[in-house]
Amino acid sequence: RKGKQAVGGIAKLTNAEGLESTINVEYNQLDPLLRASGFPDGDVNDPNTGFSPFPGNINQLLFKLKPYAEALLRTNGAMPEFVNPKYADEAKTVFKKPTRLECMMQDFPTILSGEAAKHVGFTSIPAELCFSPVKNATSDGVSLQATGTAPGVAATGEADQYGAVRKIMTSMGCIVEDAPQATFSGIKIVPGPEIVTKPSFTVCPAEYKCRFPDPSKIKISGRSSLVISGNVVIESMDLDGALVVECEEGATGTIRNLVVKNKGWKKVADDSSESPEYIRIRGYKLNKVETKNIIFKKDGSVEGYVPIANKSESATAPVAPKKMVKEELVTASPQLSEPLVVDANAKLARGLDLNTPSTPEAVKKQAECCIIS
Repeated sequence: RKGKQAVGGIAKLTNAEGLESTINVEYNQLDPLLRASGFPDGDVNDPNTGFSPFPGNINQLLFKLKPYAEALLRTNGAMPEFVNPKYADEAKTVFKKPTRLECMMQDFPTILSGEAAKHVGFTSIPAELCFSPVKNATSDGVSLQATGTAPGVAATGEADQYGAVRKIMTSMGCIVEDAPQATFSGIKIVPGPEIVTKPSFTVCPAEYKCRFPDPSKIKISGRSSLVISGNVVIESMDLDGALVVECEEGATGTIRNLVVKNKGWKKVADDSSESPEYIRIRGYKLNKVETKNIIFKKDGSVEGYVPIANKSESATAPVAPKKMVKEELVTASPQLSEPLVVDANAKLARGLDLNTPSTPEAVKKQAECCIIS
């Protein structure tokens, strides 16, 4: 987080009684709070790091259910109210747009008390891996970028998503080049390579190691575009252009020694008022000049690629997995006993101890299922 960036800052506050609370302080409150608390410069960057001492809050929240439920019962779910007016002038006499009353989920620590309030913490991750909002007009983004603050516009949001994937891949040893910086509608970005890994391919960073088991043999040039979906493993590849790999549901695929070199995809500046809005807010359109497509089909066939068997596979013929027919699945399924219905309100009346099982099925080995209604 940069100083005065329009993102709430995480801070530890101490009141007059000495009670401490780790909490989000909204950006429009953080600067005046600091100035009133012995920090005359307010919300500014630390000269040693170039960032604010107060990490940015991006509202990825994890709650422990027992204190969460207790707090909701005690407060009936009512949260403190908050107003964040947007002004059009430095004197703050003219509203930029109508203001509104808000209740923010990140204010939950304000209703905690006792020991529960002491167990609020946070995990800090570099912004380029987890946070690049698209919330500002392009003209405002140009001004923000000029001051060293993240623009928060469509072009940077898209470019930073590609950048996060590149960082993950290079961190594990893949050779991924950065494209030269480009400017669209006054916004500077690193436009590529554009790498999109769909959820059917990877969900979290740890899964990249399974999908690229020999990362030193993965090379992607700065002008490339790569889109991957499905159950595919890429063992070795040299990409200089555009490649789309698709694996149908129920199919698997392995790519080895693939070399792709084509004209690829190009970003073309476009700020015409006649262009669709999704083009205007980015400042460019994508011209897909030439694309290599590979499709692994569930019938075992492959389009656009001839699979290369490794030595171990060529020595032994592949064995097709056994297919279970519908009758086998039905026979193998255990018969369920009658469902157990639990009165949720009765559990609350017993003291709301969510850590202690309160039904026979909860402590019975190999229990079946419980329906709460």
